[in-house]
Amino acid sequence: MSFKDKINHNIFVIILLAATIYSIGSVLIYNNPWVETLLQNYLVWSVGIMGLISFIVHWYSPIGNKVAAGIGWAPSPFQKEVGAADGAFGILGFLCIWYQGDFWTAAVIGYSFMLFMMGIGHVLDIMKSNNKSPLNAGSVLYYDLLFPVVLVTLLILFKLGY
Repeated sequence: MSFKDKINHNIFVIILLAATIYSIGSVLIYNNPWVETLLQNYLVWSVGIMGLISFIVHWYSPIGNKVAAGIGWAPSPFQKEVGAADGAFGILGFLCIWYQGDFWTAAVIGYSFMLFMMGIGHVLDIMKSNNKSPLNAGSVLYYDLLFPVVLVTLLILFKLGY
């Protein structure tokens, strides 16, 4: 796998790391509350930016067909539906800059459910078809299953006042 492929297959991890580094800097420099800062930056970067990137790569056919191949699936009209859902959450993620409270709760619950169910879909595909393509069984799988746990945990801590 080329370096470019490694970047493309792990862009969500790179964005997550960027959000984490930005949050640490914000906490250390401006003394912002760490849970709130981390949660907001994950919502804006990992839900917002990643949601819009995912919209683009699923919606537009030349790129979408490459993504489908990377998952080990044939191109399908369902890619546009996945892209639309990703884009919707991308918009919600960006709106988390201005809206907090229950808006964050709704964004976390909706995005976490979508990601986790995508992860379950990948697991089922691995079990049924032994599909171990990079975008099906690689870091995407771990992100889909573990990032919702991180988001929900941060949301709970935020709601508890940490």
